Amino acid sequence: MMHLAVGPRLQQRLSPIAVPLQMAGFLSVLIFLIGCVFEVLVINDLYSAQHFLLSSLMVALALWAIVEVYLIRRQSNTVLPLRMLKIALWLQWLLALVRGFADLRVAHHESGSHGLISGPDFGLALVFVPLYLLLFVLISRLIIRAFSYAEFLRANQLAQQMEALEEARSALQQSEERYRMIANWVDDVIWTLDDRGHFNYISPSIGKLAGYSPSELLQQPLSAILLEDSARRLADVSRAVLGQLEQGCPIEPIRVELEQFRRDGSSFWSEVTMNGLYGSDHQFIGFVGVTRDISERKGYESDLREARDAAEAANRALLSANTRLQGQATTDALSGVFNRRHFEEALEGQIAKARSDGMPICLLIIDIDHFKAINDRFGHQIGDLVIVQLAALLKEGLRMFDILARWGGDEFVVMLPRTPAREAWDLAERLRQRIAEHGFPVPLRVTGSFGVAEWQPEESAKDWFARVDSVLYAAKAAGRNQVSLST
Repeated sequence: MMHLAVGPRLQQRLSPIAVPLQMAGFLSVLIFLIGCVFEVLVINDLYSAQHFLLSSLMVALALWAIVEVYLIRRQSNTVLPLRMLKIALWLQWLLALVRGFADLRVAHHESGSHGLISGPDFGLALVFVPLYLLLFVLISRLIIRAFSYAEFLRANQLAQQMEALEEARSALQQSEERYRMIANWVDDVIWTLDDRGHFNYISPSIGKLAGYSPSELLQQPLSAILLEDSARRLADVSRAVLGQLEQGCPIEPIRVELEQFRRDGSSFWSEVTMNGLYGSDHQFIGFVGVTRDISERKGYESDLREARDAAEAANRALLSANTRLQGQATTDALSGVFNRRHFEEALEGQIAKARSDGMPICLLIIDIDHFKAINDRFGHQIGDLVIVQLAALLKEGLRMFDILARWGGDEFVVMLPRTPAREAWDLAERLRQRIAEHGFPVPLRVTGSFGVAEWQPEESAKDWFARVDSVLYAAKAAGRNQVSLST
């Protein structure tokens, strides 16, 4: 069977073709019958002087049939075999017109000759009846041909529609089978919720994930299989989604981690991804979502968190150990103040700074008077206790930016940045009084001697320290418990 390509516009316009064709056929039949009746009336002389009425009617009906056929082209814009039909209809109209004029002329001629209409005209009737029959057969055949072609187009259109429907049905079936296979074999659970939040579809993979059958959870809310904290989290998300819907905003994709129950009562962590589900009228009808087991990932995260905590604890311990080591490297173990090594490093730095900014800097050396006698009489433990208490007294009496260190034995040194000689002497005198007034754990009065000197430009650290040491010995030689200032 031959198939023609029928476009959408042609398909829409095939249906109006039948009416004009039927009307043209009906009019042709009517003209034929009228023509035959007309000739019978002529033969039998039954219509008298009203012969022009039937002739006029035949002409009008023939013209009507022509108009109906022309309307087919305008209404359907189809390529139908109408050319011969139009010619035949024009011949029918012309024949009716000629017959009318011929009859009218004969009647007029005879009326003028004899004063009345003559009898039957068998000659004209015998000529026109076969012509009517011939045109009727031709027009009928052409109308049947046009009908056949129109029905052929209609059948071809129907065949194409059936073929398209079959292809669509096959594609839909393949799509359903593909999605069913995905839903059945994928590890993730695919589900949909209605607008009340209840399951109306769950893929069979829920059995592998949680031990449930899909029928057990249908018409159940998602929160029914969640732990309490996760159910509250889901409720918060649901309220936010409802707020979006009330404001007329589209639902944004939602991703949330929830802890779910298994059928045996155990639980597992899942990642739930969900989005709004809309009908053909774009109205919200529920949710579509996917549930994925992330227990393994959660385990890795927990291990990583524990490892990170352990690393942070180890780092804190290392920092603490480094702090202790640094303190041990810079601090005197007995007195708790800086040791000699750190003080020497700080001294060089302060000298370099004084050279650059021109600010004064002073150095103090403190020596405990008769400390050897304390050790010899009361023991080294009591002597150590005196050193510790003396270091505390000095530290309390100094400023925050002053640097105190134990130089060795019973000697202490103090660096006084941004301090001129006279101000340094006053500070040393206050320290001497605090020591003299303090009650040490010995039955003797413990005092200290002080040497004070301001750094001179271009003076080295060694020379500066020697100058301070010399005024310290001068204070001791002058009777101890004194502050001696280098000039």
